[in-house]
Amino acid sequence: MQRRRFIQILATSATGLSLGQLAAASPAPRSLQAVRWQGYTLGAQGSFTLYTENRLAAQAVLQHCFDEIRRLESLFSLYDHTSELCRLNRDGYLDAPAADWRPLLDAANHAHALSHGLFDPTIQPLWHAYKQHFQTQPDATTGPSEPTLAKARAHSGWEHLQYATDSIRFNRPGMQLTLNGIAQGFITDRVSDILRQAGYQHVLVELGETRALGSHPEQRPWKIGIKDAGHASELHEVAELNDQALATSGSYGSPLSKDGSYHHLIHPQTGLPATRWKSLSVIAPTATQADALSTGLSFASNEQIHNIEHAHPKLRVLKQG
Repeated sequence: MQRRRFIQILATSATGLSLGQLAAASPAPRSLQAVRWQGYTLGAQGSFTLYTENRLAAQAVLQHCFDEIRRLESLFSLYDHTSELCRLNRDGYLDAPAADWRPLLDAANHAHALSHGLFDPTIQPLWHAYKQHFQTQPDATTGPSEPTLAKARAHSGWEHLQYATDSIRFNRPGMQLTLNGIAQGFITDRVSDILRQAGYQHVLVELGETRALGSHPEQRPWKIGIKDAGHASELHEVAELNDQALATSGSYGSPLSKDGSYHHLIHPQTGLPATRWKSLSVIAPTATQADALSTGLSFASNEQIHNIEHAHPKLRVLKQG
């Protein structure tokens, strides 16, 4: 589930930032201690920050979170050939899937409908076509031929995925599913649920997508810097989260061609990596929804985004370029 990180967790201090959006805050209660973890998970750097009066108990809960991450990766990873996702892609069906599949696919179905089909996890055959093309022609400045893309499009389409509690099936031969545009958000939410159920009220989970539980203990929102799409060392904007989630997608994150003109964000209807925005972020109630929509809405027009925000006031979309 490798994805580049597009955000930056901001400390209380505004030192070095020129955006002028970081306000002074009251100090955290002395009884609360910050427990932080940073490390490699879900294919990239991740972090947890939670505030607690009992550090040992917090460390035990974090171990539970790590165990859950590994369990869910064993279901949804494209890179573990024994995962349930790889079995589905290989066989075209998956009987008796783990119970976690149903809420994940329901969320994907909702994002597909809300984005008018712009979020579609069945684009994996298209991604394979691009990957194979640039592996065999690493210096190419053009993509696969139209017949190649047409064949890949014929093996995709969310409407050709059939799922229920007891089975998942493709109704077209050669179909494959990728969950890279939603599984990280789903796992982020699951970890957040574990921490919430354990009683933690001030938490920030960053696993590629960011989920805040409650507010910062300094009685302010959590501050999340969104990196500039043209200058990764700089910030474009600072978002504030209060019991919300943030996800960002950008065409510059995972290039397929050397010049970066072909990348991992592939329009499910045209089969072309033609995003409208250099970077697009979504603030939503859950990381699952933010993750899926930041992918799908990368292809949406200003008017489409405005209409979606108007119909769903809990969503906020931040665009670059």
